[in-house]
Amino acid sequence: MNREYPVSDEALIKAAQRGDRDAAAWLYSRHVDRVHRICYRIVMDPSQVQDCVQEVWLKVFRNLGRFRSGRSFAAWLNTVAANTAIDFYRKYTRQRNHPDVDETYVKASVADKQPGNQQLDKALVQQQIQEALQEISVNQRTAFVLRYFENMPTAEIARVLGCGEGTVRVHICRSLLALRAKLAGKLNQ
Repeated sequence: MNREYPVSDEALIKAAQRGDRDAAAWLYSRHVDRVHRICYRIVMDPSQVQDCVQEVWLKVFRNLGRFRSGRSFAAWLNTVAANTAIDFYRKYTRQRNHPDVDETYVKASVADKQPGNQQLDKALVQQQIQEALQEISVNQRTAFVLRYFENMPTAEIARVLGCGEGTVRVHICRSLLALRAKLAGKLNQ
């Protein structure tokens, strides 16, 4: 990545479409963190996330020639990432027979917990949130993640999930209700 590139994704995409590997690398480095977050929060299995992220980028670069200028690259990438993560989740949940939560970590954390250790308390709460997210449906989790972690508008989430905006609002509402109920029980223990 020796050369400097214009700031816009559109210029990087055009260069990458012409075969410029440096432009593709810049595009990747600019957006890889978002793709990783989406995959992690939908797949929910740390051992599978990197494979999912790689699959997303393979799809992106294979189909970059079909990308239409004038459209938001970030929106297109979010759609590819979310759909790939949903497919990945569905494929690998059928193969898994063990819980995704690292129970050894949770048990050790609880055993080592000292009063007033806020960092450990925060880690335990985050772990409980991850467990609660694991228990809701993949469509509810995807709608929740895209809305509250990626700040996507309802219309864009509807395009990602291939459903209407009303359905997205129902998924978000149900996910909030389910998470609230699950976390209320876990946090009060």
